[in-house]
Amino acid sequence: MRDLASSYFRNAVASGPFHDYRAVSVCGNAGPESANPGDLCPPSWGLCRIASGGGEGPAVVVYRRVVRRDGTPVVGPLGEWVEVALTCWPEAVPGNENALTMAMIRDAFHDTDFTVPTVNIQPEGDVTLVNLPTFFEARFPDAGFGPDEVDHPDPARLLGHPIDVRPRLKSVTYHLGEDTVGPTQDLGGPYPDGSVVQTYTRPGRYQVRLDIVYTGQFRVGGGAWVDIPGEVALQGTPVTLTVREATARLYTH
Repeated sequence: MRDLASSYFRNAVASGPFHDYRAVSVCGNAGPESANPGDLCPPSWGLCRIASGGGEGPAVVVYRRVVRRDGTPVVGPLGEWVEVALTCWPEAVPGNENALTMAMIRDAFHDTDFTVPTVNIQPEGDVTLVNLPTFFEARFPDAGFGPDEVDHPDPARLLGHPIDVRPRLKSVTYHLGEDTVGPTQDLGGPYPDGSVVQTYTRPGRYQVRLDIVYTGQFRVGGGAWVDIPGEVALQGTPVTLTVREATARLYTH
């Protein structure tokens, strides 16, 4: 669909009559002569989430007028702006190739320094016993950006727009050696009330790790948050849990 949109506009300007195009945000009552026709708003992205055609937005209204070869509008009605299309491929509109797109925002989000949670184990010391309930808890280090922590990508890579991004917790998965818990949004907890519990049936050394999946949101200029398509899956660093078997012995005095 993107190729079709590009072809439509490209063919329209290739052989004449010559046209001037203007991509205008669907926000508010902006028109082709507005002082800031590129204003962004949540609906300009939301429309493209439900529309057919595959473009991720933002949605723009395309205006066209007939111009001379030098770009000046012809005299008369043909030289007036006329609305011709609504598209979710703003970069396909002639003269608008450097439009801010969801692809740019998604790339900036994927470059976020995400926090990968560690798994805390009780009993402490990464040692437990056969048939003893062992509790697991997800803990987020201070470094990096965890769920709902706001990052500020460099505006220079986003055409100067002040955009915030934040990861959202989709799920965590506990790989516990004998079993796997999740995907879930349960962050577990310590003894005695933690909800992620494993009781090992055999002694041994188990590789335990916690994986996480983030979705993302962004906002422009402090506006409302908008979902970013896709997700980011990160694998945690494994720790070795030693499971020992308790042995009862009788002693004489």
